[in-house]
Amino acid sequence: MEPAIIRKLTEELNSGITTEAQVVYLLVEIRKLLEQQNEMQAYEYLTFHCDWALHSKLDRRMAQKILTQFNAANVHLKNGIELEQLPTELRREMRRISKMKYFEREMSDFLHNHRLPGFTDKRMDGWSHFLHLYAKVISDCPLVISGRNNSADVSSVTVHIELANQVIHKELFYKISWTILEKNGKSGEIYILNSFKQLS
Repeated sequence: MEPAIIRKLTEELNSGITTEAQVVYLLVEIRKLLEQQNEMQAYEYLTFHCDWALHSKLDRRMAQKILTQFNAANVHLKNGIELEQLPTELRREMRRISKMKYFEREMSDFLHNHRLPGFTDKRMDGWSHFLHLYAKVISDCPLVISGRNNSADVSSVTVHIELANQVIHKELFYKISWTILEKNGKSGEIYILNSFKQLS
């Protein structure tokens, strides 16, 4: 017999994710399923992103793992080095994190492995559209360095999203900024640009 959560997720994904409320509901149900089926370790980034959507701030293990990368990057960035000039592996890791590539991959694998509809079933740019809604949900909900980590210069990282004020060739562009706050009060930023079709 098909679990009730699978039916709910199928219905929600088939209807198309178009609101922040739907994003939160989807992630709540996915989080429940991950826990019920003991899959949280197999999908650690997906679990992390589900948790992030449900908390006003986050300081758990995966948040610390991600903040460690921001702390390593910040050592270079505050000395005037651009993101593209970071050491190769750190640069790749920061791209994956800031573009939420781990989230995208694990979400895609999760949906496929549970025979659930994918984001591109409803629209070709389904992930990009979902990502802008997700960024709205987690906006101003910082990842916070644990009090046990005294060696880090970074105290928190917060995501913000900014939508373009005009549509260009039916594309709505958006900017996701990751604001890095140091313990001394200074801040810096890493950002990505993306877009999705503005459907009429």
